[in-house]
Amino acid sequence: MRPFEGRRTEAPMSRPPFPRLQRPALLAVLAAAVALAACGPSTPALTDPVEILQKGAASLGDLESVHVRGVIDGEVALDIGGLGGGAPLPLDGTTIEGDVDVANGALTVELLAPALFNFRANLVVVDGAAYLRAPLLTGDKWVRQPAGGPIGGDPGAALDGFAALLAGPELKPEKLPDVRCAGTDCYSVRLTVPAAEVRDALGSLGSAIPGLSGDAVGDVTVTVGVRKDDLRLATVGLEVPTGGSAPLSIDLELSKYDAPVTITPPAVE
Repeated sequence: MRPFEGRRTEAPMSRPPFPRLQRPALLAVLAAAVALAACGPSTPALTDPVEILQKGAASLGDLESVHVRGVIDGEVALDIGGLGGGAPLPLDGTTIEGDVDVANGALTVELLAPALFNFRANLVVVDGAAYLRAPLLTGDKWVRQPAGGPIGGDPGAALDGFAALLAGPELKPEKLPDVRCAGTDCYSVRLTVPAAEVRDALGSLGSAIPGLSGDAVGDVTVTVGVRKDDLRLATVGLEVPTGGSAPLSIDLELSKYDAPVTITPPAVE
């Protein structure tokens, strides 16, 4: 039978010079390639707790801003007039969250204490002034005062002081098993520091933490988490002796490093 006039005939395709992979083998090769590309160059794991602390401390030195949130558990004694021995105040489930603009010395933070008559307080520090609003104390109004003292100190100074504390060569930290923290894999390191040293390192902020404001009992146990991917400080845990049956537990998580943040003074009536 003659082919239709004008119909093109194509030469048969040549066979490839290599054998064709079966589907399961091809998928396995692709999966291995993707895994290798994702891993990239591996970073040697750190094992020295002193080095881990120093890396985490160094990450605080060039911070522009950071988001902080945390939980406080335990109780503190109500100390009126510095006499001590007051009734215990429960703080279990207290939360704290806010943003710190390190570059401009500003912060905004909210504290909620459901175990303490649902106490709520908001603090804004900006432009050399501190603004406090606590319904149980100020109603719905903001109260303005010069920044400084226990309320409204420079957050950048507190970070610098804490970084210097963590980098101290005299420390004897202990490396704990690696953990998940702040949504990623972290090194975990624990150390014990005299309460007065923690208070002095944090400056005015240290004097606002119960158990650190006066002659604290014993030492503070500090546990830090350092991200394994970029060696930034991710979590800070403090167990502060307050003279009660259990220490005051403060657990903080740091995130949104150097994210844009705008802090403005609230309206004061």
